[in-house]
Amino acid sequence: MLKEPVERFVLDNGLTVVLKQERSNTICSVQVWVKTGSIHEGDQMGAGLSHYVEHMLFKGTEKREGRAISESVQAGGGYINAYTTFDRTVYYIDIPSENVITALDVLGDAVFCSTLPADEVEKERDVILREIDMGEDDPDQKLSRALFETAFREHPYRYPVIGYKEIFSKITREELVEYYQTRYVPNNAVLIVSGDFDVVEMKARAKKIFGGYERKALPNVYIPQEPIQLAEREMHIYEDVQISRVGIGFQTPGLTHADTPVLDALSLILGSGNSSLLSTKLREELMLVHAVDASNWTPGTVGVFYLALVCDPDKRDEAIAALHERVSKLTVEDFPSELVDKAVRQLLIAEVNTRKTVSGQASRLGAAEVVVGDIGYAGNYLRRVSETTAEELIRVSKKWLRKDRMTTVTLNPKDSE
Repeated sequence: MLKEPVERFVLDNGLTVVLKQERSNTICSVQVWVKTGSIHEGDQMGAGLSHYVEHMLFKGTEKREGRAISESVQAGGGYINAYTTFDRTVYYIDIPSENVITALDVLGDAVFCSTLPADEVEKERDVILREIDMGEDDPDQKLSRALFETAFREHPYRYPVIGYKEIFSKITREELVEYYQTRYVPNNAVLIVSGDFDVVEMKARAKKIFGGYERKALPNVYIPQEPIQLAEREMHIYEDVQISRVGIGFQTPGLTHADTPVLDALSLILGSGNSSLLSTKLREELMLVHAVDASNWTPGTVGVFYLALVCDPDKRDEAIAALHERVSKLTVEDFPSELVDKAVRQLLIAEVNTRKTVSGQASRLGAAEVVVGDIGYAGNYLRRVSETTAEELIRVSKKWLRKDRMTTVTLNPKDSE
């Protein structure tokens, strides 16, 4: 699957096009990845402009009313959606291949010719304000946000993608339009098409539909790099909750670092499922936690190895201490070959499963092109995963899961303060 050819070229207006033919079924996924997210909001960092624009892009264009956008896609048997992250905003349509031209036309029109109607701007403001309130009521989201605000001091990852309520509520339509017109230009976007199509014909269609959008000046957005963490950081929050949640993050390298695949495997072994090392120790043996989880978050140049605990308030400190002891005393004997092989298989299978659909294939190509800058990245990643050994797991755990690069955040009941 990884060896199948991928066509990549750049139009005269700067738009990058990536084509992946997949003849196994009569479906196409058309995706436009705009290389702008919450970290690109400049002087209005924390306003949630990228997410706001995402909500507005299906509300009407110069040639289609909002309802006509969804009706056109539905009439062709397709599904349309979008999402926003720290570093990108993605719009996609999955549709029967016979109607792929509809998806191309609708997405190009929506991404580059939206009008952002004033009445819809206010309607979506209320929708997003409710979304922010829902996040405030979600303990897990609150804990994650507190961890990022504490772990990052310089990098804009410390700001939530959705923005802060106080800043977001004051955004004007003029500011929204200015951000949209500045960032949504063809030379800051990637078109990806995966599925059942003829490559020569699709190249011609992409040039015809997307080649007419005008290249524009793209101001550089300065994104400060996060300095290496040199000491432990802590934050403890006490609110109207019944149980304690603990988030422990270690500063780790970004997606392209050679240690990242091994850290991904380590996260599975430490905290994926009831048979993981931390769950066995903290939950089954010591009975200190109700749940434990681990993940390795690596979006760009710097990441977070994240350990999460749910426990009774009176067991919180003992659980944290036991976790530190277990992680700091890991040895090669903790990683028998069958455990390492299981983690490697899980990562390989996850990648294969993602690529079983044309939408998944397009998404993986988009991440490789936009986030990494190399559409062949997946092959190198999987090769590195397959080379994982117990010795490598120990090496990366000692190198990255260090107390001086650790941030601990807890969310606790008020009466336990």
